[in-house]
Amino acid sequence: MKVLLIMPHVSEHVFRPGAMTPITLLAIAAVLRKAGHEPMIIDLNLLHPPNTTDNINDFCINYVIDVIKDSDFHPGMVGINCFTAARFPFVRRLADSIKKHLPNSPIVLGGMHPTLFYREILEHCLSIDAVVIGEGELQAVALAEAYSSGTMATRGGLQNIHALAFRDRDGQIIYNPRKDFIQDLDSLPMLAWDLLHFKEYYADHSVWHNPRGLKINMSVPIYTSRSCPFDCNFCSSDSLMGRGLRLRSPIRVVDEMEMLYKTYGQNYFGFIDDNLVVRKEHIMTICNEIIRRGMNIQFESYVGYHINSLDEDIIDAMVRAGATYFILPIEHGNDEIRNKIIGKKLSRDKIREVVAICKRYDVLTGTSCIMGFPEDTTEALDDTLNLLDELQLDVVNVHTLIPFPGTKVFDQAVREHLFFDAIDFDSLWNGSWIMDATEGYFYIKPYKMSLDELMKYRKKFDAIRLESLAKQRARHL
Repeated sequence: MKVLLIMPHVSEHVFRPGAMTPITLLAIAAVLRKAGHEPMIIDLNLLHPPNTTDNINDFCINYVIDVIKDSDFHPGMVGINCFTAARFPFVRRLADSIKKHLPNSPIVLGGMHPTLFYREILEHCLSIDAVVIGEGELQAVALAEAYSSGTMATRGGLQNIHALAFRDRDGQIIYNPRKDFIQDLDSLPMLAWDLLHFKEYYADHSVWHNPRGLKINMSVPIYTSRSCPFDCNFCSSDSLMGRGLRLRSPIRVVDEMEMLYKTYGQNYFGFIDDNLVVRKEHIMTICNEIIRRGMNIQFESYVGYHINSLDEDIIDAMVRAGATYFILPIEHGNDEIRNKIIGKKLSRDKIREVVAICKRYDVLTGTSCIMGFPEDTTEALDDTLNLLDELQLDVVNVHTLIPFPGTKVFDQAVREHLFFDAIDFDSLWNGSWIMDATEGYFYIKPYKMSLDELMKYRKKFDAIRLESLAKQRARHL
């Protein structure tokens, strides 16, 4: 069966050069091809209308329909990724348009948003036939097998596919709970990198920290693990990947990096793991293997490193292997909020220790913190300001808390009526309440702070961020 996989654009303002490669769809494509199916990927983040006045949503939808109508690729199934609520209104329009041209081809959604709101989506969106709940490689293959065999959405055809919700021929919504996650990640094939046109993702990275003086065209995403053993109150990653820690073998990880390095000329990588350094032997073996193979590469982590796991041995090995940028997710400068509210269990002494080690090497240091928790006070936010001033990191980001559905802090805000705006919780599924990281907008109110006080600290943190960026630009002049 031919399967069309679509990555929606991130926002109304499409980010073209340097867009993130659709690693989720590359993984799905790989398992589909291994099972004998023919996948095709469309990444709408690479598109831009010829006229700046054109509506990007209309342009992207017309592009997909043109591919369906004008090419020889007539898909028997369509899969669409929808990570956040902000993407869903477009995804819904796209699904409706595709269904008009492919009435007999089932449309399947995957991603965080449909995982959380599968029932409401299937109840209201008749163009969408099924939703994969969380991790989806095995489900994608099973769906392609069922649909290609003609069983379609009968109870007999899909009832044995776990972590799946679908509408059967009688219009009933069937939910099959997850039985397990993929425990042996090495059993999965290497991502379908050959389906990617790497140059479409190239951008100017001349201002990046580049101690080895490499020509950096892009940061290629790599994963070495799935799931998370921790329980931070602002995160809902376990909804997709579950609790715990599942590891790829270090050798398989470096095999993939070496293939990308030698076959496609890629020399800069970004680990997408939440927990790359949690197991010391795991990260040490990856680094030592990169060094042993003589790979002249550099790398970073998109989400940062678990600070409690870092030590001199790990940091030294990572730098020797090519680490250039250490994001240290401190989250908050107040010990009470960081440890008891968020759940980091991270001491101030450990933060200082790791920062001191990093500063002994030629690496860029950065942090991510969050403001706007219900428990925030002016004193607590002063603690963050003071800690950042003490640490003097190269790049400082203090984000406004976003209470995403599925998180503990969202449940807290609902339970205690903390939202600034009136919210129709029955309509969260349709993406009408779009939460993004626009600095200066607050969704929930702290117990002991006013909106004016929040804005005061927002401006202070913004000023620190701009100052850190200015210093980085000055380094490259």
